[in-house]
Amino acid sequence: MFQRLFDKMKSEPVVCGDCETCELKDDGTPPEPGENCFQKLHQREKEDLLRLLKQTGAALSPVQMQIVDEFLTVEGHLTTDYLKEKLNKKSVKVSTDQVEDVLDLLCRYGLAQKVQLNGKGPWYEHLHVGERHDHMLCMRCGKVVEFEHEELDEKIRDAAREYGFEPISNKCTIYGVCPECSSKLGRSLPLTMVSPGERVKITDFNGGTQIRKRLSDMGISIGQEVEVLNKGGPLIVSVKGSRVALGKGLAQKVIVSPVAR
Repeated sequence: MFQRLFDKMKSEPVVCGDCETCELKDDGTPPEPGENCFQKLHQREKEDLLRLLKQTGAALSPVQMQIVDEFLTVEGHLTTDYLKEKLNKKSVKVSTDQVEDVLDLLCRYGLAQKVQLNGKGPWYEHLHVGERHDHMLCMRCGKVVEFEHEELDEKIRDAAREYGFEPISNKCTIYGVCPECSSKLGRSLPLTMVSPGERVKITDFNGGTQIRKRLSDMGISIGQEVEVLNKGGPLIVSVKGSRVALGKGLAQKVIVSPVAR
């Protein structure tokens, strides 16, 4: 299941016959024309929005409706700046605040939701009625991929009931490296490129004897696994249960590879 999802991340958009935003079927084949068509789904959502606006006595300006229409052309996760740039390229001049106001309105009306993962974002995504999904987050480029896995959901429910907890809902985020970043960066990279929360194995040092001794005095050696805790100032890593601070210049000389979990 996960391999199919990762393969899908590498694939080109599939044309269903009506638009270019439709997903592959579960068996990996393209959908029939109009089947699972996001273009038709987004049109229904626009009709829902217009009906809700009428019911609540609200109204949107022509520019705000253009923002709505542009949001409805995209399926996936997007930022306010991304949407603003798309509109500006079409000579629709809008500010980030204007886009954010419209997206927040769509969230209030149940047509979108705001997502923040690992302190990154916010992203906005469509909130399709009856749909539930989890996320994969690339800790290199920040790419977000949606996925569904019924067996995973059942395992989570079983775990909750084992502790006498009646589950109502759950959200799962898998942190890792997307295929593009994996092929671009390879297995080895400087410690400075590792995201907070990621565990890596030290494979080499770029530097002479003095650098190696300095790192050794800090308890850092080749073959050791460390976890990056923070990158706000000096890079903070957990080494054998203790926190160690590394300046960015020194951390750049520490070569690591991801640790599979």
